[in-house]
Amino acid sequence: PVEVAELKAGEVGFLMAGIKEVAETRIGDTITTDERPAAAPLPGFKPLKPMVFSGLYPADSGQYQALRDALEKLRLNDSSFTYEPETSLALGFGFRCGFLGLLHLDIVRERLEREFALTLITTAATVVYRITTVRGEILMIDNPVKFPSEGDIEQIEEPVIQAAIHLPQQFLGGIMALCEEKRGAQKEIRYLGPKRVLLAYELPLNEIVVDFYDRLKSVSRGYASIDYELAGYRPADLVKLDVRINGDIVDAMSMIVHRGKAYYRGRDLVQKMRELIPRQLFEVVIQAAIGSRVISRESVKPLRKNVTAKCYGGDITRKRKLLERQKEGKKRMKQVGKVEIPQEAFLAALKV
Repeated sequence: PVEVAELKAGEVGFLMAGIKEVAETRIGDTITTDERPAAAPLPGFKPLKPMVFSGLYPADSGQYQALRDALEKLRLNDSSFTYEPETSLALGFGFRCGFLGLLHLDIVRERLEREFALTLITTAATVVYRITTVRGEILMIDNPVKFPSEGDIEQIEEPVIQAAIHLPQQFLGGIMALCEEKRGAQKEIRYLGPKRVLLAYELPLNEIVVDFYDRLKSVSRGYASIDYELAGYRPADLVKLDVRINGDIVDAMSMIVHRGKAYYRGRDLVQKMRELIPRQLFEVVIQAAIGSRVISRESVKPLRKNVTAKCYGGDITRKRKLLERQKEGKKRMKQVGKVEIPQEAFLAALKV
């Protein structure tokens, strides 16, 4: 680099400002001088606000400090994401991170795994909900764990977006059906030519962060594109869906869903978890619940030893005693046994 007295329009360079903390500066800050300070910052820049939140946990709890150091280093050249420590009963110590969108989340996660050799568990992505309590308080909730009980909630509002979808006319029906499934409200349909269509929809942001983009590409065979911007908050009938393993809530799998979809989401999730959780020596009961009400249930059958194999003939009471003793042992084991949930089960929760 060559030191110069000034930078002119069209030139690219850098300056040494002596700033100790990178977090003190933001993209869009106006640089001025002590002798001739600017009266006002340059217009047009807005502070970046995280739109999507997710928990990042090390698969090996011994990598917690390495994950903290990696996040600090990554934030030096990407100040648009935020993170703060959090603790999960199921996953241990990790971080609650805020991202600009799903693509940003994927990029940060891939960089952490590739550049810092970390193995991470990612919880389901959520958005920021605005909740008015019966006492008149307004809460901004980005974590399902902090969601108030139903009796304390007066109104729930969710963020919505204005989406513009460009697509070939032949895929119009399939994409409109997808938007309706995601609780979208059609605002405009415009034909840009004999074969191109512009669809304008108002969609809840929490429906977009799950699998909308993948399904949009699948339905349109990769030809559709979407552009969206935040359009504020709208009231919605939402509930907190919990997952219980043998009666214990797995906080990392809790999610906020629309009441009309809660049963189907809960059913799909427990069915996937039944396939992914390995069999134990005791029965594993998997439940999806809204508050204290269980809406779906599956169980993983226990491994069973044939305790009557050595009994040849004789009185049936001998076999019955052995089976009763095995039953009592499994009952005690279920009370004290812990179920290890594999990483694949958490990944399944992301896709439901």
